[in-house]
Amino acid sequence: MKDIKPFATTLVGSMPRSKELLELKEKLKTNPNLKEDFEKKVFEETKKVIKLLDKVGIDIVVSGELSRDNYMGYIAEKVDGINLLTTDEIKELLPDDSAFKKSLEEMDASENIMKSPVCVGKINTDTPLNIKEVENIKKLTNKPFKITLPSPYLLTRTMWVKEVTGKIYDNRAALGEDIVKLLINEIKRLSSLGVKIIQIDEPILSEVVFTKECEDTSFYWGALSKKVKVDRELRFAKKLLTPIFDELKKYDDIISALHVCRGNWTRDESVLLQGPYDRLTSVFESVGADLLTLEFSTPRAGEVEKLFDNNFLDKKIALGLGCINPRTSEIENVEKIIKLAEDALQYLPPEKILLNPDCGFSTFSQRPLNPYDIIEKKLQVMVQASKKLREIYCD
Repeated sequence: MKDIKPFATTLVGSMPRSKELLELKEKLKTNPNLKEDFEKKVFEETKKVIKLLDKVGIDIVVSGELSRDNYMGYIAEKVDGINLLTTDEIKELLPDDSAFKKSLEEMDASENIMKSPVCVGKINTDTPLNIKEVENIKKLTNKPFKITLPSPYLLTRTMWVKEVTGKIYDNRAALGEDIVKLLINEIKRLSSLGVKIIQIDEPILSEVVFTKECEDTSFYWGALSKKVKVDRELRFAKKLLTPIFDELKKYDDIISALHVCRGNWTRDESVLLQGPYDRLTSVFESVGADLLTLEFSTPRAGEVEKLFDNNFLDKKIALGLGCINPRTSEIENVEKIIKLAEDALQYLPPEKILLNPDCGFSTFSQRPLNPYDIIEKKLQVMVQASKKLREIYCD
């Protein structure tokens, strides 16, 4: 797959931000004169991330998304018409917030520190999103690197609060059209800057198809979530995702990736979703991503074989095999990672298997899942497994 080594190692995206960086980011909200100081601090900490990834031997690096409040909410800081709201602020928009409050408690998310983007006005679809991240990472490494974008379906679900957004857009479909335009314009910019791997983060599809039932209004992934009809919602997701991946296919030198997992804001596994990927393979086949970056380190994700049940994905995709759990302190076992990769080898050749954690190590800036010393040990084990797999299965 486009100059990627067999069993190449990478990350999903986010890394922990320092207390100093978070404090500076908070001060920046009321003092724009601190922008230069903030950007210097982001660059300094991005440099540390790259140094760590080089130290452990990661093949495809990431910036760590250190300037973002979270993996999706950062667009509110950049795009006119979008506000970043805390869960308490979202509750205030609801005519009846009792179900939402209950869900926050049940889902280990009641501290009011996680934020979501909400559409409060017509959005500016020509706003740059990730340019500074690209500039920073290009100054720091010559290695292949990945840039991540939130998916249009994820953003349409999280940004739509009927009581507010319904006054601006007639329906979610209309909002989704503008979000697709926003992301396509950003993909064009990233292509012009030479980005080779663009990952679309789409975790909210898990909430559509997997096992936990929700109230009329509930929390999931930091956002307001409502009951949906599965088949209709999957069609809507395809409608939004397809033009994004059609755009990515225009660039022969770009690897397009789709990331899906089942929740990554808490260490309490009992509140996160579970279910095998066969419920989503119709979406995977439809959108046509080059690489599927998926969660497999936890039993909640089901078995690898379920991904390839009754479809032709083995002929269409490469697999980013989630083999590290970012939500635990336990250091994984090399042999277990090798066994997981061998399960994938039943369907894909070595050059179409990458190794990565299930998700980011700091999806929400105020709630990192592990400190850097644990992250380093986990990544070292993943790299060791990659080397052994190459010794066994590659010339």
